[in-house]
Amino acid sequence: MIPGIRHLCRFLLTGGLSVLTLKYACAQQLGATPERSGYFSSAAVAQSPRLKWKIKTGGLVLASPVGYRDRLFTGSCDSVMYALAKDNGRTLWKFKTGGEIRSSAAVAENIVYFSATDGIFYALDATSGRLLWTFETAGERFYDTWDYHQSSPTVYGDKVYFGSGDGYLYALDRQTGKLQWKFETGGIVHASPVVADGAVFAGSFDGYFYCLETDGRLRWKFKTVGERYFPRGEIQFHATVANNTVYFCSRDFNVYALNAKDGAGYWVYHQQGSWTSVPALADGKLLVTMSDAHLVSGLDAESGKSLFEAPVPLNVFSGASVLGNFAYVGSMDGRVYRVDITSGKSTVIFQTEGSRKYRPHFFDETGKLRTGLEEEYKDDFTRIYTDFLKMGSILSTVWIADGTLFFGSADGCIYALR
Repeated sequence: MIPGIRHLCRFLLTGGLSVLTLKYACAQQLGATPERSGYFSSAAVAQSPRLKWKIKTGGLVLASPVGYRDRLFTGSCDSVMYALAKDNGRTLWKFKTGGEIRSSAAVAENIVYFSATDGIFYALDATSGRLLWTFETAGERFYDTWDYHQSSPTVYGDKVYFGSGDGYLYALDRQTGKLQWKFETGGIVHASPVVADGAVFAGSFDGYFYCLETDGRLRWKFKTVGERYFPRGEIQFHATVANNTVYFCSRDFNVYALNAKDGAGYWVYHQQGSWTSVPALADGKLLVTMSDAHLVSGLDAESGKSLFEAPVPLNVFSGASVLGNFAYVGSMDGRVYRVDITSGKSTVIFQTEGSRKYRPHFFDETGKLRTGLEEEYKDDFTRIYTDFLKMGSILSTVWIADGTLFFGSADGCIYALR
């Protein structure tokens, strides 16, 4: 990549310039940047945003929407990739694949990249939806009920990187789809790769976090501690990188901060009794979404010290999207929360129709989970989490552009709030 282009891309994404034509265009992807910081530049979002539009797909929408120019790209479990007009949600084109799409797209130089559960990686023309090329992996598989997402690609330089349920990390030529290299891990790779500081970072369900050179050689790997009920310390979600530090979460209840160059440990934050989900960065704060703890935690990025714990009533399996002093997250209860990252106060700003209808079955008048749910479901947690989806669970990460929040829901809809 041209020296300094990564920093110029970040400058552009934070409002430095509006138009630039370069050999290597800035890609739009999950987490907003190749480092997956989760930080967005946009006009301010209204304090009480209203529904601008929604469209209904034929399946659950677990993937996160990604904006590019005047369009929004989102896959659905109906096996279709949708290209929508940002301003009104009009469907511009649809592309049918051979499997559910749980991979959030990446878009660069008018090409849309994503995976589907048919084990195929796709590249489409962003304007027309025309198929440009495909790449076949050894196949997709999922770890368990709570493994909701596939790996989402990262575009950087002349390559596109992604992980797969076949246990490999892949690097393809982003113009032709030709395999550049693949790296085998010991488990499913549904964490989305991060590219930063001349390296590729990704965790695996084998409990190792990997740092690879951009040519696919292993630079270092780190083994998570593990926990009594999750001894492998599975790594499910993407990391984020800043200031020579890589941050990632694990099912062993820990958040890790390592030296990006050699994998040496900086700090570990332990959240008692809960998986940690996805890290994001803003203004020296690491914002970590949580599973069973039902929190968005604010940590000091340098020391790992807890700064605040913002409550949400149910699990969060997506990242926090940050704009200014606020982070926006969706929860399994079908509501979107705005978290003040200074005070830690969380506020409900949207609720799906499914949440309004079904939430009273799971929550009492005080907003707490009803007593007796475990007895009702006979400790069948797979079944209760399946039923939670009736609330229109929001498992996608919010995309922010033009003062608008875009996200998908388990009710099959894609939403825009403004």
